Amino acid sequence: MTSETKRDVMDVGTADVPDANKPVTAERPTVSPQEGAYFLDKFLEQKAESAEDATPAKKAPAASTPEELQANIVAALQEIYDPEIPVNIYELGLIYGVDVAADFSTHVTMTLTTPHCPVAESMPGEVELKVASVDGVNGVTVDLVWDPPWDMSKMSDEARLELGLL
Repeated sequence: MTSETKRDVMDVGTADVPDANKPVTAERPTVSPQEGAYFLDKFLEQKAESAEDATPAKKAPAASTPEELQANIVAALQEIYDPEIPVNIYELGLIYGVDVAADFSTHVTMTLTTPHCPVAESMPGEVELKVASVDGVNGVTVDLVWDPPWDMSKMSDEARLELGLL
């Protein structure tokens, strides 16, 4: 064998590789910001049209008293679940208070299981949005407090049962 025909194991040149076996680099499509906005607008229009076509969801009627509104808010808060524990935040004991004023403005005092909770930045905003979506609420303030600190004694019996602690 001559040195011209002899190949080194480390010789990985592509001169002898057929075109079908060579790697192909695909071109990536580019979208300008103007085109991106167009697609977003079209998506949002479709979303709005489908929302109009959908059957209206049954909403709780607007509360006539602050006590009724507070009950509606508690029901809405029971729809928010802790992402790590399969229990809603109300039964978990994270909501310390829901105060409804005579003008139907609402003040929610809440905490988290720990200050290092992964949802520490997003959970108060989610609570605010959920409470604001309740029919009849005239403004929402959410206070995130750390005193008194949360512990398992703040959980309801339903939450303990759900977690197998009873």
